[in-house]
Amino acid sequence: MDIQIPVGKTDDPDFVELLNCLLRGLTASYAPHEIWVLQIDNWFDHKWLRFSGLGIVDFNWSGMVGHFDAALDEFRQDKLTFPPFPPNRVLGQWSFLSHDGGYTEIPLPTIVHPTERQRSQRNLQRRVQNFSPSACFLWYSGNSQQNGKASVMQYGTKAGDVASWFASFARRDRWKLQSTKGISQKEIHELLSTT
Repeated sequence: MDIQIPVGKTDDPDFVELLNCLLRGLTASYAPHEIWVLQIDNWFDHKWLRFSGLGIVDFNWSGMVGHFDAALDEFRQDKLTFPPFPPNRVLGQWSFLSHDGGYTEIPLPTIVHPTERQRSQRNLQRRVQNFSPSACFLWYSGNSQQNGKASVMQYGTKAGDVASWFASFARRDRWKLQSTKGISQKEIHELLSTT
């Protein structure tokens, strides 16, 4: 069975079809054991790619000995962690397992995004490769009907390797790829045309 994400109330149906094509391309090209699809309540940008959270950083603010303070700073780690989207931004989480040459939707025992708000520091230890050895995690933006723009972000694990990328799309007469990070536009077009 092909993975088919339904069109939500605020989704542009043509964008969701593009998303489903992208999912078919990812499953055909990489055949991960697990697929996670996560809808975020609105558009998000490339800054979420590989973003781990906020942490406290000590610094000497006056240049004088003994005058230390602390501030929040963004963290991006070598070992990829899940993006710390607040629970109220996560509109849906679908999980699929590889089965008989296709994928079956099945509720998995652990979800990617907790349903309760947590301190950002806690996310700094939620490593993607520890979650599953063979998985594709795909986040996409909701409210694409009104916004006329959409974003997709993918994290993938396979045999100990972790890869990640971001792509943004805009609607004019039809949906078109605008920009990418961590993957080429050619590779996105190849994924879209795999099926």
